[in-house]
Amino acid sequence: MSGWREWIGFVLVILGIARAALLVAHDPIIGYANQADMHRTGSCIGLYPAIDEPARSEATPVAPIASYRSEAARRGNCYASTEVLIDAAVVAVARALQIDGGTIRLQWLGYAKLFLLGVTALLIAWALHGHPAASILHGLIVLLVLTDPVVTLWFNTLYTEFAVIWGLYAAIGVVCALALTERAAVALWQLLLVAIVALAFSREQWAYFVPALVIASWPWLWYRSRPMTVTTFIVALLACLISANIPRPGVVRHVNRADTYLGVVLPASSNPARALEVLGLPARCEAMIGANWYRQRGENVQVTCPEVFSVSSVAFLRFASGEPEVIARSLARVLPASQAMAPAGLGTLGGSKRLTARELPWLAYSPLLAISSQVPLTVFVTVALALFLFTPLALLVAVAWARPSRVEIGTPLLLAMLLGGTALYAWVTTVFGDGLSEAGRHFLAGSLAIDTALLAVVIGVPVLVLHWVKAPRQGALQMVASASAAAAIVLAIVMAFRWAETEPLAIGALERPDGKQAPAAGVQLGGWALDPFGVEGVQVEIGTLRRAARLGEPSPDVKDALPGYPDAARSRFVLDLTSDDLAQAGAAKELPLRITVKSRSGAVSEIDRRRLDLVP
Repeated sequence: MSGWREWIGFVLVILGIARAALLVAHDPIIGYANQADMHRTGSCIGLYPAIDEPARSEATPVAPIASYRSEAARRGNCYASTEVLIDAAVVAVARALQIDGGTIRLQWLGYAKLFLLGVTALLIAWALHGHPAASILHGLIVLLVLTDPVVTLWFNTLYTEFAVIWGLYAAIGVVCALALTERAAVALWQLLLVAIVALAFSREQWAYFVPALVIASWPWLWYRSRPMTVTTFIVALLACLISANIPRPGVVRHVNRADTYLGVVLPASSNPARALEVLGLPARCEAMIGANWYRQRGENVQVTCPEVFSVSSVAFLRFASGEPEVIARSLARVLPASQAMAPAGLGTLGGSKRLTARELPWLAYSPLLAISSQVPLTVFVTVALALFLFTPLALLVAVAWARPSRVEIGTPLLLAMLLGGTALYAWVTTVFGDGLSEAGRHFLAGSLAIDTALLAVVIGVPVLVLHWVKAPRQGALQMVASASAAAAIVLAIVMAFRWAETEPLAIGALERPDGKQAPAAGVQLGGWALDPFGVEGVQVEIGTLRRAARLGEPSPDVKDALPGYPDAARSRFVLDLTSDDLAQAGAAKELPLRITVKSRSGAVSEIDRRRLDLVP
């Protein structure tokens, strides 16, 4: 029977590869539609949608375009990444074989990525062949997580997500395999070197994670091969330094800084004037607090506050000593917005009609996406915080007690530590990398790490309990340690929720009007508002007038983008103001406007502030 168990992992991996292959090969094409990030990859190698100008230089979010043309590169918009290398290799092969006269099908890129994932999965499965429990867990991860459509939808694209996901999977999988066995060690070490380089260049923010991953895994890697451990660290450090200093489009930095500091960090401060001083920004930037690159509220960030573009990506750490609540509120405000695993605004099926990932045919049905969109926000945050908090505990126990030679204890702790570290790093870089803008997409690696950890718990806990039952004396220390860790984590989560209830964590936007001008004859204010603890009311202050907006209008688009929030499906608010109302507000031509949200826990958050110009 044990011999059959050793092959279950292989079977699961092959089923996962077949599942992904069906989606990649589907006709019409399945994948995420074209957006600005696709253009930045295509510009590096001269790959553009095979449609007429000028539409080919614009985003085409309705549906993915199956065919691209290979022409001259436009380096000024190029975002150098691992994705560029993968795509360039496919283009080079197509040119060498003179396939389709210069037309490149995105599915060819999907096949190349599927090949990388398949080879990696089969190699790790072969290395784990003598460890049935680990092999089965690995096979389930491939089948249920890595080949879920929420992941494979990125294959037939030019986006950087595949390189991030594959790099993390290959690096963590190889490290855990090396911790368990010496089988296929040479191939595993080579794959590890490739994986850390690919991860470092996948996207700018992941460069710094690579040396940290090697350092965290050092005792296990050192136990297998000291020379290769040193070599791996040197390669990781060099890849990190080179990737972090590669020139990239300036607009990417501008968007990230505006979204992070204007949209998240500054609104989290209870003293905006002081917060501006801490970041070295002039007083005129106060007019932009709460805005972001995409919603500038009638202002122009490049005119009003261009200094924000020069703020360091780690400048938020300046608040650690004077006002640490800024960092805590920023983290707490963005985490709930990170639950969505698929971009809501991009079509996923080739054609003229937009279909979201949730509307795809059964072949592309995603259980992960379905579960994540239905899980209440409190459950998502609780599970995420539990993994975040378990990470330092796993590191402490692994260093102090679980020697690498004790593979039955050390390897599960290693996996937990790396998954938790991945999720924690993804959270921090999401918050202080691009703020609330597409938070779910930027946290995707963290969400997948959480899903993988949950799967490991489902498989591992029964095995651990069975071990304790069979050998209670030997497992006594483990039981005490596990109970103590669980109690500490539960207490910390309860305290975090109680603190969060008192904090201004609501998010929202005023969409009508979208700028500063409004007709003096009357105006309808409209937008949406969400709070992790539910919205009790929306208050509009315009001049001397105070009015409660009507809340509860349908908002399916908000529900798709931010599914976990309470009442997300009916989160829109509306307030009609007549000419008499505007006159009563006190000013003839200009009125200060402020919109606040009161949560059901009593906290009040500001979601918009601007000066409204009344025009005839």
